[in-house]
Amino acid sequence: MRFSRPLKSSNQSLPSPNGVYIATILPSALQFRETRSLEIIRSISLPPELTASITSFIWSCSSNRLLVASADVIRVFSPSDNHFSAKITSPTSGTTKTTFISFGGNDDEVCIFSDFGLKLTIFNLATSKSVDITSPKLFTPATAAKGFSQRPRSGNLALLTRIGGKDVISIHKSGSFEVIRSWLPETIDAQEITWSPDGKWTTVCESASQGHKLLLYTADGHLYKVWNGPTPILEEEKDIALGAGIKMIEWSPTGTHIAISDFSRRVVLLAAPAFSESMLLSHIPSVKPTDTLHIWNEQFSPSPNGGFTREFVRGKQPTLPPESTAIPTAEPKTGTNMMTFDISGTLLATKVEEMPSAVWVWDVGSRSLRALLIMHSPVARVTFHPSVNELLMIRCEGEENKGRIQLWDPSWEAPRIVNFGMQMPEGKIIGKSIIKWLNVASVSPSIFFSDSQDCILLSLSKPEDTEMVPWHESEARGVDIYGQTQESPLNLIEGDGKRHFKHVNADDIADNDNTYMDMDMSDGSEELDDTFHFRKT
Repeated sequence: MRFSRPLKSSNQSLPSPNGVYIATILPSALQFRETRSLEIIRSISLPPELTASITSFIWSCSSNRLLVASADVIRVFSPSDNHFSAKITSPTSGTTKTTFISFGGNDDEVCIFSDFGLKLTIFNLATSKSVDITSPKLFTPATAAKGFSQRPRSGNLALLTRIGGKDVISIHKSGSFEVIRSWLPETIDAQEITWSPDGKWTTVCESASQGHKLLLYTADGHLYKVWNGPTPILEEEKDIALGAGIKMIEWSPTGTHIAISDFSRRVVLLAAPAFSESMLLSHIPSVKPTDTLHIWNEQFSPSPNGGFTREFVRGKQPTLPPESTAIPTAEPKTGTNMMTFDISGTLLATKVEEMPSAVWVWDVGSRSLRALLIMHSPVARVTFHPSVNELLMIRCEGEENKGRIQLWDPSWEAPRIVNFGMQMPEGKIIGKSIIKWLNVASVSPSIFFSDSQDCILLSLSKPEDTEMVPWHESEARGVDIYGQTQESPLNLIEGDGKRHFKHVNADDIADNDNTYMDMDMSDGSEELDDTFHFRKT
C-alpha cells in the first residue's frame, strides 16, 4: 500500500464521483484540488456566514458541478470552469424552510424540497427558471431521496405525491417537467419509488405496516407485476403474510436483480425480467466453513513493538456470529438493514440488525454464501468499490474505529485492515473522519481519508508499482499546500496484493455550459418565473 503526503483539509471535504477532484470548505474559501497533482487548481472566497452554517455539500453525478448550501443561500460552482457560478437566494420564497437539496437529472437542475411537503422546486441553472410541483409525499431529510428518482440517461423524473389522502405517481419529462403520465397506484402508504439502473422499470414499495408489497411498472407507467412477499417454505413461515413487510430494496447495478429485505433474517432476490424469486438468503445463527465459504474473524494479536495489532484469522470450525444484546427499554431492531451489490452485480453484501458485527457476502451467480466477516465492533457502513469488481470496504462504529477500515477481496489471502491514524501528521485522528472510495482512473484502487485538519490518499498498490498510484505528478513537484518541498511525497507500506484490478467504465454526463446566473426567489423577484405547476385534482 502507498500513502500520499498529508494535505490540508476540514470537516467538509469530499472527493468527486469520478475521483478527479477533492472539494474542501475552509473557514473563508472553497478549494478544488486535483488528485493527480495533489495541487489546488481553484480557490473561491465564501462569506463566513455560509461556511459556518453548511446544510448541503454535494457533487453532481458528472463531477462538473459542486453545490454548497445554507438555510437561505445555495451556491453552485464548477471545478474546471472559472466562468461558471450560480447563486440561488431564498430558494423557498421565504414561505418555509428547505428540508432537502440535490442535483436533478443533469448538472443544470437543482431539486429543493420545502418543509411540510409544500412543494418540490426544480431550478434550471441554464435558463434561470424554476418549476414547482406541489405536495411531494416524502420531504424530510431522511425520506426525501426515496420519494423521487431520475431515469438513467433520459433524466425523466418519477415522483411520489400525496393528494386527497391518496398516493399519486407521476412521470415528468426532463427539462420542461411536463407530466407524461400520472396514476393512482394500488398502495395505501407507499414509501419509495425507484428507477432501475437500466431505466426499464420503476418500483414502488408499500409501507411495511401494510405487509409485503412491491409494484413493478414498465418505463411508460403500466403495471407489470405485484410481488406480495416470499413464498413460504417452512411450516413456521405459513403466516408470513401477517407480518411486517418490506424494510428496504436494492437494485443490482446491472438491473438484473432486486434484493428485498423485511424484518426477518431473510433476503429475497427477484430476477428480471420475470421478477420471480431466484434466490433466498437466510442469515442463519451458525455457519460452517467450506472450501468455497471462508469465515474471517477480526482478532487482536501481540505486536512486536509492544501493544496489540488487529488482523483477520480464518475460522476452521462452525461459527456463531455474535448477537446484539437486547435493551429492555428500547424497541427491538430486527431484519436486514444493509444491502449493497458490487459493480458487476455478482456479489451482494448484507448485515442484519440481530448480528451487528457480521458482514455476509453472497454470490448471486452460484446462489451461495461466499464469505462471512466478523468484526470486533458493530458495522456502521458497507460499500463496494464503484468501478472495481468484488472489492469491499467496511467501517465500524466507535471512537477507536473512526480512522480504521477493513477491506475484503476474494483473491487476497486474508482481508486487510488499514489504520489511517498512523499516517496523519500527529499520529491520531482529529475530529470526525471521512473515508470514501476514490473512483479515479488508476490501475490500483484508491481511497480518500480526511479528518478535521488533514486528508491523505491511499493506493492499494505494491511499493514497487510506482506507475500505479493516481498522483504521479506530485512526485516531481513535491510541494504541499503550505509551500514546503517534500523530499518524498509517498510513504511506502508493505503490501501483499496479488491481482490486477478490473475497472468497469461508467457513462459520464457531458457539460459545456459557460454561464453565470444569480437567482433571487424572495418576494417580489422577477428574475425567476414558474414555467409549470403540477397540480392533481
